[in-house]
Amino acid sequence: MKVFASLITGIAYLEFIVLIGFLVFGWLRTRSKGLILITATLFGTALLDLSIHKIFDVFIGRWEPGMVVDIALIASGVKVVFLYGLYLFGAFLIYKEWRQGKLNYPPTQIRPE
Repeated sequence: MKVFASLITGIAYLEFIVLIGFLVFGWLRTRSKGLILITATLFGTALLDLSIHKIFDVFIGRWEPGMVVDIALIASGVKVVFLYGLYLFGAFLIYKEWRQGKLNYPPTQIRPE
């Protein structure tokens, strides 16, 4: 069972790296502010999760059990509200750029008649 969990975790990390690579390629290609914001937010989410888990691992022995649950709930609530707000703002920017015609790549060529 431990090997299976390790394999699934490795596949999830690989999928995350591929997704980040795809998003970086997309915003380098289109220079979209919305894609830049979504990519940075996704990367920031991963760093935030990693840092919160490391902080809890270091200080878990010094805190009381109820305090850890309260802090975890507050941290997860802030993460959900703030980061999903950034995702929605990035999607709004992408929609706005698409409506303005900035994401038309390669540009369509109008043939003269």
